Amino acid sequence: MFTQILSFQKEKNISVVQFQTSNQNSFDYISGSKAIKEMMIEVKEINESGSVNDLIAINLSDNYIFFMDGDILEGAKQNRVLNTSVFLAPHSKTIVPVSCVEQGRWNTRTESFNLSTDISPSIIRAKKSKSVSKNLEENELAYADQGEVWDDVKDYKIRFKVDSVTENLSDVLEKERINSEQLINAFKINDAANGLAVFVNKNLLTVDLFNRTDIYSEYFNKILRSVAIETIKLTKMDNRLERAEANYKTLSLLDNIETIECKEYPGIGVGRERRFENEKLTGFQLDFNDVLIHLNALKIEKSLG
Repeated sequence: MFTQILSFQKEKNISVVQFQTSNQNSFDYISGSKAIKEMMIEVKEINESGSVNDLIAINLSDNYIFFMDGDILEGAKQNRVLNTSVFLAPHSKTIVPVSCVEQGRWNTRTESFNLSTDISPSIIRAKKSKSVSKNLEENELAYADQGEVWDDVKDYKIRFKVDSVTENLSDVLEKERINSEQLINAFKINDAANGLAVFVNKNLLTVDLFNRTDIYSEYFNKILRSVAIETIKLTKMDNRLERAEANYKTLSLLDNIETIECKEYPGIGVGRERRFENEKLTGFQLDFNDVLIHLNALKIEKSLG
């Protein structure tokens, strides 16, 4: 896979490298956000009683539909976050593994879910990805450690002094929206890009690569907000990262992923997941018909200094 760096931008302690790959726009599919808005899909509780860690997605359309790991679904009996990326075939019904991010509610707010304008913070994504990989290896189920997710939501509530009756992660993200938006407004999307690497100070925190440039554009700000929320309370602003080093680290990571031992599992919906992990990174690559749909790699150390 040929990769070309397109841009490097830096603001305060966040730096962003945008890049394009040779396999972009090679498969036709739409985002979950578009599908929900245009009523092409229903995502709802698995049955009337509900199940904390499972939802059902019913694709009513002729389109393949993509949801990203970390997408937050709001409504129904309680808000959930997707445990991994999901790729749904046309006219299909799929059980989707999720984690609860609203512990204090179990009553029906809406029949179907809507998609939040946020994704979960990057540290939650990383810990959840690591937990999912472990459960897939041990139980062949893409479940995360629900208790760990709830503990993380509580930590964010305390850190940002948010009073949320239902222990709702979205309440935290909404409270800090102005601060996170002010930070990410400095970053401009490159229309030719289909991937980005985001650094905090000199640490590479997350890489996301998509097949389609239009899907990339939908997630660009969401991914940056998921990192910005982690940096708002940081006191260390030691961002000495320069373009050459950032570009080198981005390309090296993409090259190194191919050498990390991985394990393969069926994707949620259709496709295959290749999950990888070492002492520094956790992540996966979702493919369908030998086409890369989404790749995610996340730093697993908690310190961002």
